[in-house]
Order: sequence, then structure tokens, then C-alpha cells
Amino acid sequence: MNPRVILFCALAMTNAEVLAQYHAVSAKLGMLGLGLEYTYSFTDRWSVRGGPYGSTYSVDQSAAGIDYEVELNWDSVSLALDFHPTTGAFRITAGVLQNNNGALAQSTATQDVTLGGVTYTPAQVGTLRADINFEEDASFVSLGWDWSRNRRFGIALDFGLLNQGVPLISLSANGTLTGDPAFEADLAAEEAELRDALSDVDIFPFVTLGVVFRF
Repeated sequence: MNPRVILFCALAMTNAEVLAQYHAVSAKLGMLGLGLEYTYSFTDRWSVRGGPYGSTYSVDQSAAGIDYEVELNWDSVSLALDFHPTTGAFRITAGVLQNNNGALAQSTATQDVTLGGVTYTPAQVGTLRADINFEEDASFVSLGWDWSRNRRFGIALDFGLLNQGVPLISLSANGTLTGDPAFEADLAAEEAELRDALSDVDIFPFVTLGVVFRF
């Protein structure tokens, strides 16, 4: 075979391998839910990535002295800038999140309930419903490793902190005293107590693990 043809094929394969490092897709699992990300590496040290996260699951949680059934809804879109200081797997990340994360907490009274320091019967309270939301724009930072660099497949692991602000909480009830001014005042006091109990989730630690494919 002509040496020039061999040289051309070798260069083409080399260039294809280099170009393969520019793009990547990854499937993620972590404390922000299930995710799908696209990454573009525009230098050996810098890359940009983003994608949607989402999932739902239920937990039992006690807050402000009341037991709730909580349905967590993870729904967000991330955009992040990665810096690889040594051009290796280790990366430092800063990004923003379009944050539609939230939760619905419900508690159906089966015994007397204390709201705002006043005790009410189950019939008077009915079902307590707390809608919990966060600021729509949230920022995050993380440290991680992307072991797919310089190969087709690999694993990515990140540890970070998400600043999503103080939770926005709306507490309501459907018992026989719904609409009563005194009851509504005690319900508002309970809402404030619940907000205070959840105030420490404004800075939310997270971990994500992903499988990465480069092309």
C-alpha cells in the first residue's frame, strides 16, 4: 500500500480519537434524582456540561412535632463549567440550576394535634398539607472526577453543595375549623415553625454518580 495512504489513514484515526474527546453524554444517579448530561470539552482543562434531572420518591418525616408522608419531586436543569487543573480526571465545577425541586407533605390527623400551641381534635384539623418549593434559580459548586477522559467509557463522581434558598412553604388543612380566624392564625404559626425546622436545607449537599460515553 502507498505509504502516503497509510500515513493519511493514521492521521485520520488520530484526529478522530482527538475529536472523540470533545463530546460526551452521561447517565447520572444521585441526590438530585436521575439525570442525563451532555459535555463539550473545548480545551484540555475546560468543559461545559448540562442536562435535565428528575425523579420522585416518598419518605416518612417528622417536622415541628408532626409526622408527615412526604413525596419528593426532583425536577431541574443544570448548566455547569468544569475546570480540570491537571488535565486529568479531577475537576472543580461551578454551575446554576433551573430549580423546580419541591415536595408535598401530608399528615392525616388520627389523634389530637397541637398547632400554634393550641390542641385540636382530628376532625377539626382533618388533613394537613404542606407544599414546599424553592427558589427557581439556584447555584452550586462541586468537586469530582471524570475517569472517561482520554477513553471512550468511564465513571464520573461528584460531591457538591446546592444553594437553593430558604424553602417556600404553604400549610393548609381541610378540617371542620377551616376558615376559622383563630384556627387559621394557629395554622400560620405552625407554618412558620415548619419553615424554621426546614431552614437548614437551603444549602443542600449532594452526590452524583454517572456512566460517561465519549464520541
